[in-house]
This record gives sequence, structure tokens and C-alpha cells, in this order.
Amino acid sequence: MRSFEYIRPRNLSEATEFLDQNHENALLVAGGTAAVVMMRLGIIRPEYVCDIGGVSDMTGVSISDEELRLGALTTIRLVERDEEILRYWPHLSEAASQVGNVRVRNMATLGGALSYGEPQTDTPVALLAMRGSVIASGVNSSREIELDQFFVGPYETALAPGEILSAVKIPRPKGNSGGCHVKFTVGSPENKPVANASAAITLGSSGEIEDARLVVGAVGPTPFLTSATNDLVGHELNEGTIRALSKHVSEEIEPIDDVRGPAWYKRRITQALVEDALICALQRARSS
Repeated sequence: MRSFEYIRPRNLSEATEFLDQNHENALLVAGGTAAVVMMRLGIIRPEYVCDIGGVSDMTGVSISDEELRLGALTTIRLVERDEEILRYWPHLSEAASQVGNVRVRNMATLGGALSYGEPQTDTPVALLAMRGSVIASGVNSSREIELDQFFVGPYETALAPGEILSAVKIPRPKGNSGGCHVKFTVGSPENKPVANASAAITLGSSGEIEDARLVVGAVGPTPFLTSATNDLVGHELNEGTIRALSKHVSEEIEPIDDVRGPAWYKRRITQALVEDALICALQRARSS
């Protein structure tokens, strides 16, 4: 690991000012669960390491009638265990509980998981299914980015040079809503997923689909939000439509052969996961 200068800003304003002037040579670190590994391997060699772990205005959980707002430095473990999140946003807690192991979850942050842009992860997939968005803060400005537009490529996001992901927002689910996140790994559950899937479903008064979102991850350069669920609106979801949709999604994705398995294998795994996620989300929507 090459030597670097360590910077620790006290607030978001200091952090954005520093990053605006040094973004080409600086690395932001919060929990550091991914960044430190890459530095040790020599994949990245920053001149400056900017530790934003102590930035107080990027912490906290705020709940209103409309949404859940999480500071970007909120740990994955807190998302997993917070009682209010478990009660009203259990889909997100479920995805958080499947990240790495408890040691990783105690350090890793929600903002870091998103801004890292890694394809093989869990919380970004669930957040995209839940219609989440992020706040990108720069010098004297901020903007909201829907997660539909946030993931650009592997380890690449829509954050502009000098911007910091400062907060995450998730709408409050409507009544008769249910969500589910499932994953499959080779080896121990702590391993990166071969594939994962998140489904979010809202039912109308007669049991028909009012809204549905389905996202699969780890089988392409970014989390994949299928548009096929649009055809479900106004109709009831049954065994036949679930099976057909699962097959359709497995054909839509573009997995590659790698250490986690060949492309054909990932398609089969994805089909099974999508089916499980849809069935689970539907059952939870009916019982909510």
C-alpha cells in the first residue's frame, strides 16, 4: 500500500469543499469495508484518503408519513435491526440482514454500498425495488437522484465529480404492500451472491396488482429493473403468470461466465429466485 495523506472533515461542507478541489486524487472512506481491501491490493492508490466517518450531518434516521430518510453513514447493521424500519420497511431490513456477516454489517454503511456501485450486493437491489432515491451533495448544492438513474455501470454511478452521497430516501409503503429479498451464493451465506432478487408488490382493493417492481442483481453490470411487471397492473398474480414472468426475466438478463458460475447457470438460478421473491412478496402483501 502506497503512502497517502489522511483527511478527516468535521462536517459535510468541509468534505464537499475538499472533494471538489481534490476529487481526481482523493478516495472517500466511511466504513472502509471495500475501500481498504482495494488499497491493500493496489487496485487504487489515492494521494488523499478522506475519512467521512465522523461527519455528523450524514447520520440519523428520520421517519415521516411519506418516507424514510437515512443518513448515508447509517450502518447496514442498524438498518437490519432498527425497530421502526423492521416494522414499516421490512423488505429493506431483510436485504440488510443478508449482507456479508455481522462484522461487515457493523462497519459497512448504506451510502457506501450504493456509491461503490458493486454489482454483487444486496441493499442496492432492494432499494431500487422500493423506489428509493439518494441525495447527492456538492459545494453549496444538492440534488435528488432516483435509483432508476443512479447505477451507470460496474463500480460507476451518476455521482458527479466532487459530489458525495449524503442521504437515502425510501417512500413509505402503501397498505396491502409486501416486499421480499432473496439471494443465492456458492459456499457460505457470507459470500457474494451468484444472483439475488427483490420484489415489491402493492395490491388493489380487489386483490389485483396496483404496482409491482422486480429487480435482480449480480447478473449484469448494474442492478436490473425489469419493465415486464408493468403488464401485471390491473391483473391478479397467479402461479402461471409468476412462472412466465420468472422465465422472461431470466432471458432478459445478460450474465457472464465468471468464478461464480457460467451464464446458463446464473439464468436458471435467477429464474428460481424471481419466482421465490414474487411468491413471497405476494403472500406478504395479502397479509399486510
